[in-house]
Amino acid sequence: MSSRTTTSASHPTPATTVRRVAALATAAILVGSTLAACGSSSDSAGSSSATAGASGGASATAASAGSLAGVCPATVVLQADWEPEAEHAAFYALLGKDYDIDTTNMRTTGELMDGDTDTGVKVQIRIGGASVGYQDPTALMYADDDILLGFGRIGDTIATDAKTPVVGVMASMAKSPYAIYWDPATYPNVKTIADLKSAGATVLTQGEGQSATWAAYFAGSGILDAKQYDDSADNKPATFIAAGGKDAEVGFITAEPYMYEKLVKAWGKPVVGQTMGDAGYPEYFQAIVARKDDVTARKDCLAKLIPVMQRALAGYITDPAATNATIVKIVETYDDSWQYDAGSATYAHDTAVKLGILGPSSDGVLGKFESANVQKLIDIARTYRSDVTVPADLTPDSLVTNQFLDPSIK
Repeated sequence: MSSRTTTSASHPTPATTVRRVAALATAAILVGSTLAACGSSSDSAGSSSATAGASGGASATAASAGSLAGVCPATVVLQADWEPEAEHAAFYALLGKDYDIDTTNMRTTGELMDGDTDTGVKVQIRIGGASVGYQDPTALMYADDDILLGFGRIGDTIATDAKTPVVGVMASMAKSPYAIYWDPATYPNVKTIADLKSAGATVLTQGEGQSATWAAYFAGSGILDAKQYDDSADNKPATFIAAGGKDAEVGFITAEPYMYEKLVKAWGKPVVGQTMGDAGYPEYFQAIVARKDDVTARKDCLAKLIPVMQRALAGYITDPAATNATIVKIVETYDDSWQYDAGSATYAHDTAVKLGILGPSSDGVLGKFESANVQKLIDIARTYRSDVTVPADLTPDSLVTNQFLDPSIK
């Protein structure tokens, strides 16, 4: 779940998007955020032009890849799994100073930049959530060939591989920010997710307890008890607050601690948690995935594009201000129920860097998948997902590839 909140009623959502459902019982519990004036005008088509800072220090990390024109589509379409947020920086860091925000179709288009170099093609970032009926990005990719890349959880793409096979082509995060957190005042002796079992705390899964590999793993392995899961997709953070500290909850360690302490007046105190990766579930959350056939059919494009994305992410890690400002500006311009401020973006970036969520693999390469982690995800799905048949020949190479990465980007 993220620290950005919506003011709409709760809704049923697929497992891959429900983590960021932040519907509130009332907007009154939020601290009002003062955002900069938009400064752009909308045209009759529902679009606006915006000028923000460049994507950051990407140009300093490595030499430019040069033009993508004639190799990649004229517009590289990227499908996010939710509204704009700092955890999506691998996409938004590709935007330069000038971009068009389409408030009708909820997408942003601008020149695809390699640091300060225009690559000769455009990038279009489409949001997920309500505007696409809460569909998973991989499903949207198979419904629309224009989408080149999208976000996916590698652990859960195992379950959808038979119908919508995708391959991870870059890990936008070295480990997942997905976590379970709790009130340290209520549970002073709880230090890990496993401690919640003996504490008997209810875990609010936001509807994921019956449909996510992480939930099957924690229950099946005995780290948690399945009876602890509350799978209702009730309003967040209202349900957590109503429990008065007795319930734990799933969400982003890069988001909810800031939200609960700084933005939610009815709570206004710290929560603490542990990432699922640190508890034994090595998910690649928001991995950048391509349709399986495109790994071959569009290999020439991917070979040039992915290093650009690595450099953009490296630039964001070292200098996040411009990309965070772009993300906040886009949220502000869309002006739907999603709320996101500069403080949330800064906290997300800083926490992700501190915890190694944004960073390189164990050998220092930015964006690299580690086979041992992917194999563990396969083994977990095979062992604990009784609702999924995992093919006997499924290997890490079936789910991810590092072939397009530039190993010098560290």
